[in-house]
Amino acid sequence: MTEQIQTQEGKKKDKGFLNPQGVKTVIFTVMVACVGLGVVVSILAIWDFAQNDVLWRTLATLGVIWLGCIIFGSVNRRFGD
Repeated sequence: MTEQIQTQEGKKKDKGFLNPQGVKTVIFTVMVACVGLGVVVSILAIWDFAQNDVLWRTLATLGVIWLGCIIFGSVNRRFGD
């Protein structure tokens, strides 16, 4: 769950070591890019423009980047201010 702090206006605000909204924006952008690249490489492999090992290596690389984004976002939220 996202840790939140109470602001003077009465609204709850996410907290993190880095700006949570900026981190979410960057992570979302990277994840969308991973999905897009995965789709492109998969289509290229289907049409034999790329070999099968290229497909699996690319998907594995994108999966590692995706997981790294999730872990980074979680760590940023846990460290707080």
